[in-house]
Amino acid sequence: MAHRLVPESECPALDPGEVIRRLRREFVAVIEDREAGARHIDQMIAQFRRMGMPSEVIEAHRGMRGEAIRVVVADDPASDVAYLSFVTMPGEGLFIGYHSGWHEDAARPLLERCARVLGYRTELV
Repeated sequence: MAHRLVPESECPALDPGEVIRRLRREFVAVIEDREAGARHIDQMIAQFRRMGMPSEVIEAHRGMRGEAIRVVVADDPASDVAYLSFVTMPGEGLFIGYHSGWHEDAARPLLERCARVLGYRTELV
């Protein structure tokens, strides 16, 4: 399963820098990786090309490449299940996937705190 965190109502999504700032105030460990964020965008663009997406979509994502950040949040950095991992991109909510039901269960309190601190709502995907 997976969840999306999206802004409440008609509010715009937070920019990646603000996402990081808010998460750092809430969680013990916030690991950010800009290179992994850029690779994620590259993978999305490659998939969009395979799907025949319009060039406007591809160019919009290419413009996000330098701002996307892969983020891992946890209260126990040594935990292999109680963490959240996602890429934050300009103008977008967060997509959070899990490797198992156990991971999802262990990460649920973190997901709820993340949604609260960002002012986002949680959607099951």
